[in-house]
Amino acid sequence: MVRKFIYTIISFILFSSTLLAVEKNNLAQDSLRKWYKPRAAKIQYAGNIGIISIGATYYLVDDWYQLSIMYGMDKHPEHERLLKSIAFKNTFLLTKFHYKDFVFSPIVGLSINIGSTHNVFNKLPDYFPDDYYFQNKVHFAPFVGVMVYHPLPFKLIKGIDFYSELATMDNYLLEAIRTDYVKYSEIWNLSLGVTLYF
Repeated sequence: MVRKFIYTIISFILFSSTLLAVEKNNLAQDSLRKWYKPRAAKIQYAGNIGIISIGATYYLVDDWYQLSIMYGMDKHPEHERLLKSIAFKNTFLLTKFHYKDFVFSPIVGLSINIGSTHNVFNKLPDYFPDDYYFQNKVHFAPFVGVMVYHPLPFKLIKGIDFYSELATMDNYLLEAIRTDYVKYSEIWNLSLGVTLYF
C-alpha cells in the first residue's frame, strides 16, 4: 500500500510539473505548439531500458530539463519471451559549452523504469521469503553522461544530438553498498543514443 502511494505521488509530481513547465514554455516561446507534442524523438542502445529503446522527448524549463517517455525491448538469452519496459527518463543539462555550431553538455538524470514480462512482479508471490527480494517491476536508474548537439538546416528536423550515458539501477547500487558479493565496478552499463529535434 505504501509503495503504491509513493508511486502515485511520484507520477503525479512528474505529470503536474511537466504540464506546468510545458504550458509556461509554450506561452513564452510558441503559442501554437500543443503541450502534448514532443520536441524530439530518441533512439537508444542499452541503458537499463532495453537493448533498443525508442521514445518521445519533451524539452522543458528553458531547455535544461528533458522528459523522455521511452519504450524498450530486450530478449532474454534463456527465454523465448520478450522483455518490455516503459521508462520516464528525466535528463538535466548541467551547462552548455559552445564550439562553432556544436553544443556540448554534461548531463545527469534519473530514469523510472517499469518492466513487463512473465517474471516481473509489483508484489512478489507468496513463495518468496518476506523482505528477501526486491519487487522487480519498478526501478530507479540514475545516470551521468555527455551530449553533443548540432543544428540542422531542415524544416522538419531542426537538430540532432548524440549522447552517451553511464547508468546503474537502484537494486544494483544497494547490493554493492550492503554486500561484498556485488562490486561497484560490476553495476554500471554504457548506453549510446541519438535524438532528432523537430
